[in-house]
Amino acid sequence: MRIVMTGATSGIGLEAANALIIIPGVSLVIGARRPESLPAALIGRVTALPLDLDNLDSVTQFASDVAALGPIDAVIGNAGIQIVSPQRSAQGFERCFAVNHLAHYLLVRRLLPHIAKNGRIILTSSGTHDPDRSTGIPPPRHAKAEWLAFPDRDPAADPSPGLAGRRAYSTSKLCNLMTIRELPRRSGDRPDLTVLAFDPGFVPGTGLARDYGPMIRWLFRRILPIVVRGENVSTAKASGRALAALAKDSGFAGGRGLYWSMTRRRPVVRTPSTLARDDAACAALWEDSATLVGLVP
Repeated sequence: MRIVMTGATSGIGLEAANALIIIPGVSLVIGARRPESLPAALIGRVTALPLDLDNLDSVTQFASDVAALGPIDAVIGNAGIQIVSPQRSAQGFERCFAVNHLAHYLLVRRLLPHIAKNGRIILTSSGTHDPDRSTGIPPPRHAKAEWLAFPDRDPAADPSPGLAGRRAYSTSKLCNLMTIRELPRRSGDRPDLTVLAFDPGFVPGTGLARDYGPMIRWLFRRILPIVVRGENVSTAKASGRALAALAKDSGFAGGRGLYWSMTRRRPVVRTPSTLARDDAACAALWEDSATLVGLVP
């Protein structure tokens, strides 16, 4: 069983990788910015290939390298960033949107022809995509790809870089979920595919706060894991194991566009936000994303 994964070197991704590599018959292929500098637990136990999600050319090359290995049984798009300063990707897109959404959209499109029968595609989303949930992160206003790629064109863009960065994160997670909901309609000749979105819950101590100031990073890493409570709060280990289960356990097979969300440290099916369930918006995001990455919709 060959599983391809992004975001496997830290946080919930590393926990998922640790859960997968101990399963007999599983071959884990991961994308890493520096394949020579893996966590000790993964050295010699995974196939690590170069991948820079900031650069769509690197994504295309990674997909080609992966395809050359043979059929793929599951793709897990887990890598993600949250930034609070204006940054651009190699192609000039807003960096959070480019890394979290466009890179994974392109990767899924490139790998889709190489996914084996009864294969699975899982993208890590987030409860922050839903305005009806209190997450502390400003929710998305829209999913218009052009405005997300080029925020200066958005007439309602947030004036504060910090606010804009946090909203860019929640919106990119909305885009992950909308991609999963649209994918079954775009792969009608593959009813065998399991296509899922995953909300790991609020996991204090992970690396998403790495672009914040030292005090915020310290609070996120040391204090929040102790004081924060709630049904949507999870741990890296619990969420990582759930992510691994989505990729391999028979109980999750057959889902088409389902949204699994960690609740009391267990994955449950949750109804996505109103915008995520807007079929026209999902179709538009798919087609506009294709244009941005240079593919035919």
